[in-house]
Amino acid sequence: MGTPFEEILGFVETLEIYDTHEHLPHREDARERSTDVLQEYLKCYFSSDLQSAGLRRTDYQAVIDPRRPLAERWRLVEPYWQAARFTGYGQALDIVARGLYGVDGITGATIERLNERFQATLAGGQYRRVLKEKSRIRLSILDANLDCDPEYFRSAYNLDLVVMPRNLGDVEQVAGEAGVRVACFDDWLEACRGAVARAEARGAVCLKTAHAYARSLAFERWTRAQAEEAFNGFFDAIHRDSGSMGAIPGKPLQDFVMHWVLQEADRRGRTVQVHTGILEGTGNYLANSDPLALSNLFLQYPDVKFDLFHIGYPWQQQVGVLAKNFPNVFIDMCWAHIVSPTASVVALAEWVGCVPLTKISAFGGDYSFVDGVYGHQAIARRNVSRSLARTVEEGVMDIDAAKATARMLFIDNPRRLFGLPA
Repeated sequence: MGTPFEEILGFVETLEIYDTHEHLPHREDARERSTDVLQEYLKCYFSSDLQSAGLRRTDYQAVIDPRRPLAERWRLVEPYWQAARFTGYGQALDIVARGLYGVDGITGATIERLNERFQATLAGGQYRRVLKEKSRIRLSILDANLDCDPEYFRSAYNLDLVVMPRNLGDVEQVAGEAGVRVACFDDWLEACRGAVARAEARGAVCLKTAHAYARSLAFERWTRAQAEEAFNGFFDAIHRDSGSMGAIPGKPLQDFVMHWVLQEADRRGRTVQVHTGILEGTGNYLANSDPLALSNLFLQYPDVKFDLFHIGYPWQQQVGVLAKNFPNVFIDMCWAHIVSPTASVVALAEWVGCVPLTKISAFGGDYSFVDGVYGHQAIARRNVSRSLARTVEEGVMDIDAAKATARMLFIDNPRRLFGLPA
């Protein structure tokens, strides 16, 4: 017998889990082939830490250019890599190097060997190896793309273009999904409703919004007349512009359509995933993603289940209170384990004593390249085990209860929330 952490982790590592959120290519044959390990691994996340550490944007573009010699690019990025390598993003990549490629971390001494082994995976088979064999993931929920490989994915229908189209192309895309020709406000509402219905018919298991990247999560009530006036101004602007520059629909239209879509979600029993908390990249208005701004939606749509992404970091305590107070609010730890491993461990330990255990989903990789999912799930399993071990050591629950809780967080809760197959 080992420590509580070792015993719980040993159990957690046997679990075949669900993954609540990914941005991966929708099929393996859609992976970029003209790439290398630096370009692939710096598509997202760790690149933000590198730039936060001082890497200039122009130098970053040089680092991800596979036409340049790999050693030269490594020398350019190495000082910033060393400064950031112990962040959650950096830890995940070192886990990938060791666990997938047998390379002892990512350094100047290993980068060439790692790249050779990475390039060999571009021939195919990496999805099965990483997602099924190494990460033990039953299914992942894939953002946006409805034409995804059902062996690995189910889809989430992204509402960003429905609520905030920016040009004629966006309008035509939503209208085409719904089979509606848009010439007036009523047509647009029908297109929005039809797009959601068609997404469900094509297998989408939930709806998803990432509007916090562009606006506040405060979706207020406006009259139909106010929304129609905003639509008419937007519609005229995008036709005058022919879609080249685009326009932003006024807030009355955005908010009205969000409420309209939530009514449709209510009718169809669809869970809504909401981006809250930290925003990817460097520089944005973080206040836009404050989860407390959603409270009116929780009150007005009590039968719609809202899945709050990324533990709302740095508002993880507020998210815990929302999940405690609202029966229709759920906590999703997607992305969080690599944003801040420590915050994830502490938050989960706090929620165990505050929030019903049925309301927390433990893992979502949230990566745009498949190797990253392996590193993230390894950290997530460790974090959950460490947090539950703490509750065992404090006498809150015993080992058997901790194992049952882990199964609930990784398997039972996401399966029930999104209606996923066993």
